[in-house]
Amino acid sequence: MTLRRILGIVVVIGTVLAIAGPAMARNASKWRWWQNDEIITRLKLSSEEIKRLDDAYIESRRRMLEIRGRVEAERFILEALLSRPEIDAAAIRAQNRKMESARSDLATERFDFLLKSRDVLGHERFQKLTEIQRQWREERQKRWEQKQQEQESPE
Repeated sequence: MTLRRILGIVVVIGTVLAIAGPAMARNASKWRWWQNDEIITRLKLSSEEIKRLDDAYIESRRRMLEIRGRVEAERFILEALLSRPEIDAAAIRAQNRKMESARSDLATERFDFLLKSRDVLGHERFQKLTEIQRQWREERQKRWEQKQQEQESPE
C-alpha cells in the first residue's frame, strides 16, 4: 500500500470521526450535525436534504445498534473462553476473529453513513463541513487551553 493511499485512508477515517464534533460542540443531538442551525445555514441545507440525512441516520443507527449487540455477544463469549481454567488457544483465536469481524462491520457501517452524508452534501459542501468542524475543534482546543492556564495560574 502506498503512502498516498494510507494518508488518504487516514484523512477519511479522521473525517468520519470528526463529523460528530460540530454537533457535540454546539450541543446538537449526538451525531445529528445536520440538525444544528449554524450548519443548516452555512451549508444551505434544504428540508429534503435534512430529511434524507435523518432517514439515512435512522437506518444506519439501527444497523449500528444491531452490530454493537453482536460485538458485545462475541466479546462475552471470548471473555468466557479466556476465564476457563484450561484454555483452548485455537478456539480463543477463532472467537477473537469473530469479535474483530463484528467490530469491522461496525466501522463499515459508520463509514457507509459518511458516504451517504457526502452524497447528500456533494463535494463542496462536504469540504465546507470538514472546515467548520476543524474550526470548531480549534476553538474548543483554545477554550480548553485557556481553562488549563486559568487553573494553573495562582491568584
